[in-house]
Amino acid sequence: MSDLYFQRYAYHKRFVVQPIKEETFICVVIPVYKENDLLPTLGALIECEKTQFPVEIIFVINHPENSKPQEKEKSLRSVVQIEEFVKNHNSELTFHIIKAYDLPSKKAGVGLARKIGMDEAAFRLNSINQDGVILCFDADSQCTPNYLREVEKHFLEYSNCNGASIHYEHPLYLENGKLNDAIVLYELHLRYYIQALKYTGYPFAFHTIGSSMAVRSTVYQKQGGMNQRKAGEDFYFLHKIIPLGDFHNISTTKVIPSARISDRVPFGTGRAMKEHQDQTKDLELSYDFGSFSVIKSFLEEIERETTENLPNTVIKFLRENNFLSELEKIQSQSKNANHFKERFFEWFNGFKMLKLVHFLRDNYFPEKPLILDANQLLKEIGIIHQTELSALELLERYRNLDKECTGFKQ
Repeated sequence: MSDLYFQRYAYHKRFVVQPIKEETFICVVIPVYKENDLLPTLGALIECEKTQFPVEIIFVINHPENSKPQEKEKSLRSVVQIEEFVKNHNSELTFHIIKAYDLPSKKAGVGLARKIGMDEAAFRLNSINQDGVILCFDADSQCTPNYLREVEKHFLEYSNCNGASIHYEHPLYLENGKLNDAIVLYELHLRYYIQALKYTGYPFAFHTIGSSMAVRSTVYQKQGGMNQRKAGEDFYFLHKIIPLGDFHNISTTKVIPSARISDRVPFGTGRAMKEHQDQTKDLELSYDFGSFSVIKSFLEEIERETTENLPNTVIKFLRENNFLSELEKIQSQSKNANHFKERFFEWFNGFKMLKLVHFLRDNYFPEKPLILDANQLLKEIGIIHQTELSALELLERYRNLDKECTGFKQ
């Protein structure tokens, strides 16, 4: 396999000196920053059912150079906890620790930590000429026992699979047994958005959750590897992989991300939980379903290979973002209808779609009660009729809908 990626784009340093086991097929990469307890995550991984080929787990213990002493101390404690756990538990998994300490404060964050680990994984897989799977997980996540086996099975069965989003479900109840209303609403919002995009006909409607994503090693390298964003790294990374095609949903297993409050990243689950607690974010509101009806009309025009009858709201968005001329250029330079659609969706990526959704929200369709519009979408696609479901009932329906969407034809 080519060394071009490592010469030009990879993190400059290699960390793990132990040789990789022959035939290793999966490398799990786990960034660790300011963690108090890794035992639940470690326990979930060693409880995983046996895989056909060896699996490596790469922990990237990291903190920025300007960290407080107590944060650096947490990094040291994480190393000790992993080492003691591995020493006291027999496992066929191979564990490695990367000590990525004192990273430049301007770049330090989850994106750089993932990049360091994923680059290491790709390098190690290359060393045995294996086009294996780089599997991303989080230090506060857990999984069902068939997690590693099902991911391996899927990538072995579908050799064309470039990457995948793995089904996830947050724990919905607090330690005292009370329903965690905030996480129910937050996860429902995530699933409502993806299913609303599917309703519009958008082909790249996949979840982009950092703790539940996988990519084939050669694809990772060809697409320039992981970015160094401090947040949203998963979204931007996967939207380089998804448009390649052969991107799948793996719904035969489950990742269980944490629903805890966190201030480590500017947005995401932990931040949403914190803002909800601080009453600075209303999780009961989400995108107006009307905006997705407009987007559906827009994409139907594209499907008809025309831009003559675009909704006025979308035309305004295209003009304000200097996109209209680009769209017209794509249309004029396309050889045929299929080429036009292919080039259009190559250009109109997940970031542009999110930008359009936010433009419609800010200018024409203010946020509405999530439960109201999540019910409306289910009625629109014929899942329910007159019934009004609660947030918890809606979440169960949306989880099932996501499980049914494979992202490919079997």
